Amino acid sequence: MKINLRYCWLLGLCWALALLSGCGKKNQDPTPTTGIAGTVTVIDQNRKAQPREGVTVTVLNTNPVLTAITNDAGEFIISAVPAGTYSLVFTKSGLSTFLLRSVAHPQVEVITRLPETYSLVQEPTIRATGLQATSIMATTGGGGAVPAINFRTTLTTPLPDINHDYVLYFGTTPDVSYLTATSALHIFTGGSQATAVSASTWTMSRADLLARGFSPASGTTAYAVAYGTGQGSFYNDLVTGLQLTWFNPNLTPSPVVSFTMP
Repeated sequence: MKINLRYCWLLGLCWALALLSGCGKKNQDPTPTTGIAGTVTVIDQNRKAQPREGVTVTVLNTNPVLTAITNDAGEFIISAVPAGTYSLVFTKSGLSTFLLRSVAHPQVEVITRLPETYSLVQEPTIRATGLQATSIMATTGGGGAVPAINFRTTLTTPLPDINHDYVLYFGTTPDVSYLTATSALHIFTGGSQATAVSASTWTMSRADLLARGFSPASGTTAYAVAYGTGQGSFYNDLVTGLQLTWFNPNLTPSPVVSFTMP
């Protein structure tokens, strides 16, 4: 049997090229075609830009946990996210945690791109080391005394050179935190109320609590926790479009206290 050497050589070359092509495809990372994508920026307490890479972005309450890490441009994409509405948590050592709620990812086969660049800020040194909640009768602007709660915080000394601010979060369970307080939002900071004894006091009536989104029935047990805060970051609510403030808390909370809802 006569063999055509030229034909064999061409056949072998085609086979080798096919193998190389297949290997190349196997080692390439496919471009994601679904998931949640976005961008972050990182700043210190003086608003000076910091490296953007290495921020971990996690989709809360997913099993297995869905997560991604930002590149040096602050970009990330979390692939293979099922359709649904989620909360995203942004974390990196040395930074305050940022929480973004109500991220709608309606189509599993399409990438959801977040509409703005979200800011992460250096974790502030201010820290609420204690919190007290006392039931009192307080006089309101409308006239007579009404049931209220007096909240008092203390902080780590010596006082830091930057903002002496605080924020309270409310909830209906003892695990309340800035991440779990879904029915209760941050209220306001102590600001210049921080005194020489390193404390800040707020008095909240039922109307005050209702105005800030906290509405358990009167007489029920509720919970509060305090954090020291630095400068706020501004972002737009993904549902209402309204501008909100994230207070960039110190990551060490005060002990949780209980109180009776006015």
